[in-house]
Amino acid sequence: MKIEIVERNYRASQKLKDILEKKLARFEKYLDDNASAKAVLSEVKGRFKLEITIISAGKYVRTEVETDNMYANVDLALAKLERQIVKYSAKLTARRRKIEPELLMFYDELPKFEAPKITKRKKYELDPMTEDEAIEQMELVGNDFFVFNNKQTKNICILYRRHNSENEYGIIETE
Repeated sequence: MKIEIVERNYRASQKLKDILEKKLARFEKYLDDNASAKAVLSEVKGRFKLEITIISAGKYVRTEVETDNMYANVDLALAKLERQIVKYSAKLTARRRKIEPELLMFYDELPKFEAPKITKRKKYELDPMTEDEAIEQMELVGNDFFVFNNKQTKNICILYRRHNSENEYGIIETE
């Protein structure tokens, strides 16, 4: 597995990099031969953030952790990744390797997972509106996201509230 470590506003020690590479390499046995991992280490306002993205067989597994200690972030992020890889192992492995519970880092036994199911479906008409109108509408509905037809671009957009701020939003725009 190819492992890339990126530092943003944070200088990682060689020891931290070695630990991260060693622990990420343990996931190789569950992933495709061409799998790659990218770890982004950053510091924002005195807090340390670790984002790890693994790509295997065209599927993405991603986790993000933020605490006061980067070494703790490594363990928390890897535990999250392991849960996701165990849960979706059939989709992530090209050769359908069987996961053996004694090889797991954070589990004592193989967990039981239920297949996801859609329990609710909504339909509504997309009226053309500006981004400001979409923000206002999202606030009125009380959701963290809102789908709308952008009046200026004529594209379907998804407006979402960024998790790091009450007054910051993001837009995903389709083509």
